[in-house]
Amino acid sequence: MTSLSIAPIAVAFLFVIGSFLTLATGHVFAQDLAPSAIVELTTASGRTFRGTISPKSDFNTVHLTTSRGSIELSRPISWTAIRHLTINELPASFEKLATLITKVKSADDQPESTVDVITLGPPTTPRENEVAVQQKEAGPTTAPVSSVSSWATFKSWDSDPSVDGLEVTFTPEDLQGLPTAARGHVEAELYAFQKASFSSIPHGQGARFVKIGSWRIPLEQTFPRYDSRVARLPYQSISPATDGSISPLGTLVIKLVVPGQGTFSASMEDVRLRPYSSIRDSNVLRGNPRFYGDENPRYVP
Repeated sequence: MTSLSIAPIAVAFLFVIGSFLTLATGHVFAQDLAPSAIVELTTASGRTFRGTISPKSDFNTVHLTTSRGSIELSRPISWTAIRHLTINELPASFEKLATLITKVKSADDQPESTVDVITLGPPTTPRENEVAVQQKEAGPTTAPVSSVSSWATFKSWDSDPSVDGLEVTFTPEDLQGLPTAARGHVEAELYAFQKASFSSIPHGQGARFVKIGSWRIPLEQTFPRYDSRVARLPYQSISPATDGSISPLGTLVIKLVVPGQGTFSASMEDVRLRPYSSIRDSNVLRGNPRFYGDENPRYVP
C-alpha cells in the first residue's frame, strides 16, 4: 500500500522536473535564435558569408545582411548551395536556420530606417533608395581566368609582435573583371635591396637588389576572404623583420598557375616588409636585436 501511494507522487515530481527542463531548453533555444543572431554560411564553391538574416529570406533563398555604417549589404544565397552553417559561432541544422528565418519574419514589424541598400546577387524589384548590383553567387565559378589582381602587406599571425611574413590577397578574374574560381597553385618571389660595403659593390653604391624569398603554395592551402583568396608567405632565411640590412620596402611578384588555362602574373611595388620604426631600425643597424625580452623569445639580446 505504501509503494502504491508513493508512486503517483513520484510520477508527478518527474513530470514537474521534465517541464522545467523543457522550459529551460526552450529559453536557451530562443536566445540562440534571436533575430540579431550572427549566421555564417559556407557554400559549395568554398566561399563563406557572415551576417544577420534579412526578412527577405524565404525557404528558397537566404538573404544575409551586413552593415557598413550607413550602408547595408544584402547577399542572396540559395539553400541548395549551403554546405555548412553556424549560428552565433555554433554548428546549426537547416531546421534551426528555418526557425530563425520564421522568427526574423515575425519580428519584422518595425518601419525600415532610411539607409542606402546595395543588393549583391540576382536582381529584385528595387526600392526607391536601393541600388541593385547583379553578382550571382554561383555564376563566376565556370568562367575561365583572364587575369589576377593582388595586394600584400606585412603580417604577424602568432602571439608575438614581430612580423612573420607577408599576407597576399589575390583575386582570379574573368574577362569582365569579375571574381572567378580557379584551381592550381600560386608562386611568389620577393625582391629587396640589401646593404653591403661600398667597396664590394661600388656600382650599386653599397646596395644590391636581391631575391630574399620564394614560395609555391597550392590554392587548397589558401583561405577565402570575400571573393578573394589569401596566401601567407612566411619570411625565409633572410628576414626583413629582423635584418636591418634589408630595405623596408620590396617588390613582390606572384604567378597564378591554372592548369589548362595558363599562368597569370601580377607585380606589387613598394610592398612594406615591416612596420616603420626609426628607433628599431637604428638599433638594428648598430648590431642589436629589433625586439627585446618577452616581445619575441626567438631573438634574445
